Amino acid sequence: MTRSLALRLTQSPSRGFVTVILLLGTFAGSWAFIFGRMAQLENIPTSAIIAFRMVLGTLMLTPLVLRRHGDELRQLNGNDLLFAGGAGFWLALHLILGFSSLEHTSVLVSTMLVGMSPLWIALAEATLLRTRLSQLVWIGLFLTLSGSTIIALASGRDFALGDNPGLGILLCIGASLAGAAYAISGRSSRKKMSFLPYLWLVFLLGSIVSLLLVTVTHAPMTGFSGKGYLALILLTIFPQVIGHLVFNYALRHLPATYCSVIGQTGMIEAGILAMLLFHEVPGPLLIPGSIAVIVGITLVNLAKTRGD
Repeated sequence: MTRSLALRLTQSPSRGFVTVILLLGTFAGSWAFIFGRMAQLENIPTSAIIAFRMVLGTLMLTPLVLRRHGDELRQLNGNDLLFAGGAGFWLALHLILGFSSLEHTSVLVSTMLVGMSPLWIALAEATLLRTRLSQLVWIGLFLTLSGSTIIALASGRDFALGDNPGLGILLCIGASLAGAAYAISGRSSRKKMSFLPYLWLVFLLGSIVSLLLVTVTHAPMTGFSGKGYLALILLTIFPQVIGHLVFNYALRHLPATYCSVIGQTGMIEAGILAMLLFHEVPGPLLIPGSIAVIVGITLVNLAKTRGD
């Protein structure tokens, strides 16, 4: 069965098959903050969580990348490495701020607000690149901002969601901005190299950034409980490696709009998982706010992919 699946992945798969793979990958990615919360509950510092995730992800990809893409890596120039390095820095910052927000607010709030990166990308293109945004994009931006405002107002004073929801919200916004910078900085590199070498370089340079943070903060990397190590391993295998690989595999065979819309379901899945596992029941305003954010981001992705 494994051999049959590998054969289908290397051939031209059907739309239905890729959709199923994408749904499974999205579900794997939705566990990111869940496993992160589990690790934090085992008293693992956030900087150590990110460093472990980045380093282990790099080590998992290294044999495959060096064996299949060694020639491609040797042909990269300084600019290619610079852009990939920039992407690695922003990815590490995105993860550090996003997981730090979990220390102060709920999984649902973190997931929704950290996922607003498409909003900042569209605004950056409009202001810095003078890109003219379509009406559909503006509607999506309005819904996303409105939804995020509702979430912030609804959770900002709800200390049942964390010890400092206001700080958690600020960290979420910072994480979404870093996520937008990660996406923008990696565009030129993704055009010049295959996905796996690019992802490996991003993970490698992100590992360096996260290890530097561990050194500065004197965070321990050992001495955790068995449950803590299990959470770190699962965080790396599912959201870090499988989630990234599956989504980018799907992008090679399906329209980006289709992938983006399905990808938004991960936000809903994360909120449901947090409610079931951590009893984080959303308040009455968090649900409509979350719906507005999801619809808004989807509209932005739809319009941008169509070139509107």
